[in-house]
Amino acid sequence: MKKRLLFYSLLIVGLLTSCAEEERHPLPYVRVDVSIPIDWYPDLMGGLPVKVLQHCGYNNNRIIIVPQGAGDKYEAFDATCTRDITTDIASINVNTGTFTATCPKCSTVYNLHTGYAQNQSFRLQRYRAYRSGNRIIITN
Repeated sequence: MKKRLLFYSLLIVGLLTSCAEEERHPLPYVRVDVSIPIDWYPDLMGGLPVKVLQHCGYNNNRIIIVPQGAGDKYEAFDATCTRDITTDIASINVNTGTFTATCPKCSTVYNLHTGYAQNQSFRLQRYRAYRSGNRIIITN
């Protein structure tokens, strides 16, 4: 009796957790494979985030590179605002001298340490970023 109760309990828990729908990021997948010369961006060499000049990322809205402390560690985020991508898609802009970025259309402010904005469900789309010689490579 106890074994049967345990079996059915585990079965129910398994069914409930397997049926949970995984939340999908609102930005559709786009292939990203970019190599950026680090010396093009003095702010980046100074430890501040930058929005790259090359048109890449979702809807060619570009990518933001964020240095992570001392050393050669970097984060990269798509510069597309995640608030409502079904209407006019906005490219966010890095706020000079800070680790924040703002959407010019909806005024959403993103924290570039985490990629999240206050009261937002989704963070900015994250890409892999690493330094190789004098370049930063960004891929997904």
